[in-house]
Amino acid sequence: MPEVWHLDPSEVAVIDANAVAMGVDMDQLMIRAAQGLRQCLQPITGHVWILCGPGNNGGDGFRLAMMLEDCSVIVSHQKQKTSLSERARNDCNRVMYNSDSMPNQEPTVIVDCLLGAGCKGELRAEITTILQKLPPHIPILSCDIPTGCGSNFEVKATKTVSFISAKTNMYDLNGQIRDCVGELIIDTLDLDNKVLQPGPGDLLRYPPFEHTTKKGHRGRVLIIGGGPYHGAPIFSGLAAMRTGVDLVHVAMPQKAAMKIKWPASLIHESIADEEIFTNATELVERFCEGRGVQSVVIGPGLGKDKQTLEAVRTLTKAWSHIPFVIDADAISAFNDWPTNINGVFTPHEQEWRQWLGDERHTINTLQGHGTSRCVVVTGFCDRIFSGEGRQCEIEGGHPRMAMGGTGDMLAGIIGGFLALGINPWGASRLACWTLREAGRRAVEEFGPGMLPDDVIPFISKVLKHH
Repeated sequence: MPEVWHLDPSEVAVIDANAVAMGVDMDQLMIRAAQGLRQCLQPITGHVWILCGPGNNGGDGFRLAMMLEDCSVIVSHQKQKTSLSERARNDCNRVMYNSDSMPNQEPTVIVDCLLGAGCKGELRAEITTILQKLPPHIPILSCDIPTGCGSNFEVKATKTVSFISAKTNMYDLNGQIRDCVGELIIDTLDLDNKVLQPGPGDLLRYPPFEHTTKKGHRGRVLIIGGGPYHGAPIFSGLAAMRTGVDLVHVAMPQKAAMKIKWPASLIHESIADEEIFTNATELVERFCEGRGVQSVVIGPGLGKDKQTLEAVRTLTKAWSHIPFVIDADAISAFNDWPTNINGVFTPHEQEWRQWLGDERHTINTLQGHGTSRCVVVTGFCDRIFSGEGRQCEIEGGHPRMAMGGTGDMLAGIIGGFLALGINPWGASRLACWTLREAGRRAVEEFGPGMLPDDVIPFISKVLKHH
């Protein structure tokens, strides 16, 4: 596996879910993780304390205990929170200690398998009580990430074995690795690189519904397009609507708007322009009221008139606080990434070459912006770039998806996910996978004559399995 970007803690669950979908035996993967821990214990000899938390980190600890002859297992909870770690605990035939009955034999080394990358907020009493009772000045090996890293009560590890990649919360605001990490060792677990590509695990990025949700809470998308072409912005709008946002407005010049039968689910945003989009001011004024918009998709069917491209630039400057999807013709408005906006550009290969030039310049352009900026180079294989070395690709779907309207739908889906609060990197990954899966299912039902209209309902059906 090549070098991997620093994983956000939430991405660990995404990768695990993608591994499961690929048929990876997760029990065997946990054993492999334990083997990595055991290797880092060598050549240390003597008694080992293994601290096991309630999640999969604890499972790694239980599997490690079965590989060591001289160890004590200290558990923080009476039961495990996952079936995977529960199986590991049931397989472990060691005596289980807890904070009320700590081992009598002092350790040579302590293995910290209490909490993993998914730990959020301040530590709970079950964890801090164990940490308070640890003997001082004993070397500590942390599993994946030191427990409480960056919190009020963090384990000071001598070494940390981080699986697949380092995690973002191992670093402070200045990008320096935290002292609590100690010597950092990366163990890729011998996983196939495909687990890093977009897949069904990315559905975990989709925000769940809340019972207290009201209209508008799940976002409003504005699609701006049309002029020379009138179908493209409609495809984008319908695709955005199928992501589960609350409202989608579509603004296009009057003559283009008159050529179509407006779907009832889309709000026709009337603008003064008759043939091409030239005036951004009225849209800015209109959506500065109320809740405004949470994302803007601009470009589908827009055309490349000089006045249109100037209006695109004006709009992005006025709404620098709103994430954009810059698609199709709108990409021609920029020679490089505009400094004032975040969001996603979706060029095809030729547009990408004309705009950013190549992979190296793309990576350098995005450097320093984390997950807030993303480039999706569309094609048979979509290539996705984001800040700090984030890069992946996705194939699949069906060859029939190489038809007019596919790019418009992708832009709309990304716009919908941005409005739901997913960051540009996550929104792009999830959108690329969702569209390809929706297209695959649509072809199964409609055959080779499938139309873009046929794909759109399947977007929602793919997300249904979240």
